[in-house]
Formats: sequence, C-alpha cells, structure tokens
Amino acid sequence: MTLTARHAVRGLLDATLTDLGSAWSWEAVHRVRPRVDLACPECAHRVHAKVSPRGTRYFAHDPGGPNCVMAGESLEHHLLKLELATAIRAAGHQAQLEVRGPGGHWRVDVLSSSPDGAIQMAWEAQLSAITLQEIDERTQRLAADGVGVCWVSTRPRPWHGAVPSIVVTPPPTDDPDWQVAAGPAFFEIEECYVHEKPWQCPLGEHGFWHRLDITLPALVRQVLEGTMVVHQPTEQVLLSDGSWSQVWTSPHHIAVAARFGIAEREGQQRQARESLEWHARKWPDANRVLVQEWQENLPEDAWQALHSAVAQWIRTETGKAPSFRHQWIAWNWACGVPVCVDGRPYGVIHPDPSKVDWRFLTRMVIFVPSDTDRQALLRSAPEGTRVVAFLP
Repeated sequence: MTLTARHAVRGLLDATLTDLGSAWSWEAVHRVRPRVDLACPECAHRVHAKVSPRGTRYFAHDPGGPNCVMAGESLEHHLLKLELATAIRAAGHQAQLEVRGPGGHWRVDVLSSSPDGAIQMAWEAQLSAITLQEIDERTQRLAADGVGVCWVSTRPRPWHGAVPSIVVTPPPTDDPDWQVAAGPAFFEIEECYVHEKPWQCPLGEHGFWHRLDITLPALVRQVLEGTMVVHQPTEQVLLSDGSWSQVWTSPHHIAVAARFGIAEREGQQRQARESLEWHARKWPDANRVLVQEWQENLPEDAWQALHSAVAQWIRTETGKAPSFRHQWIAWNWACGVPVCVDGRPYGVIHPDPSKVDWRFLTRMVIFVPSDTDRQALLRSAPEGTRVVAFLP
C-alpha cells in the first residue's frame, strides 16, 4: 500500500489531501468504472484506490507486482506518515509524501517545506529494523542536500539519540493526538539534595535534563517554527528507553544548560582551588603548585627584568646586595619571591593579591611589575605599606 499514486495526466496524487494535490476528488478515483489507470511512484506497478476499515485512504498494489518497498509498508506505517503530514500542514508548511531527492540519492516518507520553499525537512517513519550505520549514512545523505531529518519510531531502537529522533505512541481512546514518548527534553536546575553539607556542593544546586511531555503535532509545529531544535548535551541524557546523546529542546533550555555548565565548572574549579589553598596553608609542598601557576603568568623575560630592577633598587636604597629565595614557598609569601638583605626578609616580588595576608608581610617592601598590580595591592594594604612598581 502507498499514500501516493501517479496518473499520466494529473501527475502525483496524494491520498492525504482533499483534492489529491491535483484538483481532483477521491470519488473520481475510488470505485469508479472504468477504473482510473494509476501507478506506484516507486515500482510503476498498477495500483487502485482503497479505504481501510478505519477510514484511511490509500492506494493498493494490484496482484502480481514486483517486490516493492511501498507495497510492504504496514498500515501503522501509513497511519504515522498520515499523522506527520497532517501535523506539518497544520503548522502552515507544505507536506509531500514519499518523495525522492535529486538524482534518487534518497527517498523520504514525508518532506516538509516552509511556505517560501526555502527550508525543507524530512520526517521518516522508521518502524522496520535498521542499523546505526545505515541510519547515519541516510542522515548524512540528506544533510548533503541541505535537508534536516527527524527519525520517528513507535518502539525503542538502538539508534535512538544517535541521530535526530523521537519515539511516538498512538493516541489513547480519549485523545486525538499521538504522543511523544521520548526524544524532546528540557533542562531544569534543582536545589542540591545529594550532599549533606552545603560546602560539599560548589553551587548548592544541580542541573538535569528531563523528558518533555508533548504531543506529536505540538512537537512538529515547534520544530518547524524553530522553537525546538536538535541539541547534543555535554553528557548523555537518560530518557525512558535509555541514554540519548541528542535530544530535541528549545534554544532557551540550551542557553540555560550552557550557563549552568559554565557556573558549575567555575564552582568546581573554585572548590578545587580552595581545597588546594587549605592544604597549602598547612604543608608548603602543597603550595608549590600554586606558586608555580602564579609565577608562570609572568613571562620569563619579564621576571628577569623585574629581578634586575629590584636588585638595583635595593642596592640604591640600602647599599647592599639582595638575595632572592626562590626555594621559600610557604603560604605567607603569597606565591611571590622573597628577597633578603643581610640574610633577613626585606620584601616580596610579585605576590598574588588574592593570597596576601598582610599580617605576614608587615614592614615588607612589595615589588610588582606594573602600576595596575600596585593599585590592586594598595586597595587592601595597611597604611604606610611600600609597594614599588617597575615595569610599564
């Protein structure tokens, strides 16, 4: 059975349209004598108009035809294609059934086209078995011609979420619409209930992707309007039939998830940094990592120039030669390089303003590369602290 048939004069007939897509009525082809000469668009074998017990109009192959893919399609397959076409048209787009692409490289169950014809999208009712490689190759062939796709099935499949796809269920007796059981999702931020103590959770909240309850017509409309798009989250999304790497969601939820992801990573980094700093206060070796990271922010040639400038400044100021103690990495030096005169601490070169504890640097001279660094330190420094900037 097929939902389309070809007529020698009127062209392609679509059983889902009132006028068959060619200004012709169904009564003109159904149960008329003499019989209208119609052919299958796929195999060219003769077909005739029929109506199923449920009232679905279609074209059936005459006996003795070839092994045609359309002849083997089930009633469920055709009902789903009909539902997709109906939803597409209700959204204000054109829907063509059983369409072949340029050069015959692909054929789709339903092809939607925007009112101006600029945007096309394939809707594939994939009810038979297919491998992930096959479905991925078909997706790529469509993409090469600028055609997006949504693969639609009625039961769980191994390829779900690996390609743009959804799972649908027929409508219950009290609801006229097909339901989407899996595929669309929304992102929600929830208060942390995992950790007993607030400090154990960087943000105090967690973000999760959840399954979105929606009807098939509503999903089709939102996809065609661009308010729902296919998205690949940073982590697998657990839906009703397994983990999905791609889901359908709104640009708003994509943006919310992205902002939360940034905040979560920053919170984790901050938590790791605070843990490292806590250990660094107690064990100098743990502080070595912080010292190295901070000092690597200043280029090697800048460090050399700064050391030379500090040495000259101290000789002018004290008449004595300073010594630089790079091996001193205790927390109280705030990741800077201690400078000694006559074996006693005299100052610190380029400390990290965020780690300075002025209780340990009282009466020390602070040497920094620029006036920007100088101003950053003076904002928290005790009155009378000497902060000397050398480089422009």
